[in-house]
Amino acid sequence: GSASERERERERERRRERERERETSSEEGGEERMQSNTDSPFASGGTPVVPDDGTVQMFTEEAEPGTSELSAGQRTVPAGSTLNESVWQTLKRDLLQIALNLRIVLVPVSKQTTAVRALREWDLWGPMIFSISLALLLSHQSDSPAKAFSIVFCVLTVGAAVLTLNVILLGGKIVFLQACSLLGYCTFPLLVAAMLTFYQSMKVVKLLVMLLGVAWASWAAVPFVSASVSPKRKMLAVYPLMMMYLFLSWVALTG
Repeated sequence: GSASERERERERERRRERERERETSSEEGGEERMQSNTDSPFASGGTPVVPDDGTVQMFTEEAEPGTSELSAGQRTVPAGSTLNESVWQTLKRDLLQIALNLRIVLVPVSKQTTAVRALREWDLWGPMIFSISLALLLSHQSDSPAKAFSIVFCVLTVGAAVLTLNVILLGGKIVFLQACSLLGYCTFPLLVAAMLTFYQSMKVVKLLVMLLGVAWASWAAVPFVSASVSPKRKMLAVYPLMMMYLFLSWVALTG
């Protein structure tokens, strides 16, 4: 009986030791978790541990009161920017640009510097207005309005591509949108000629007026083209434009 009691006593000692070991391990694990929570930058208490690379100071300075928001007088806008101008000022500036470019078309004897400036400060508002007006006028005269309307825009688009390629091959510098602007403005004489012959029934008068419009449009394109190529090659650059204007006048005559 004494041997069995000693065995039970040893078993109870082993259980107490195992319980003490469990309690010790649980206390050490809790301390490690608390330490990890304290070291975490997302912990609710304590100072976050972040690398000191100057980023915290940068954001702290930006977050200081009075530095993140600037008054309207302190904000600076780059020179030449149109962000702060009103809608009326924008429209007025665009209309003035259209008038200046149209003056070169109406009076093609301007200085070379004026044509260079007009080609450099190109726009598409004026060409769009003149091209749509010419397309609507020719489609109204035609038996198939949709076909005539599409022909005008197809011819102008292809003409702009041909002009761009031709100028580049001749050693000049021009982009496709500049060519579209040039062709659009130079169609104004054709638009005037088509308007003058709208109610004219005599074929001879219509032919003379349209030929005059073609000559005027081709002459008006010379200053723009001269600003892109050398003076010795300007006629080679204008020749495709004259052929395009002749085709548009033929469309206007045949209806």
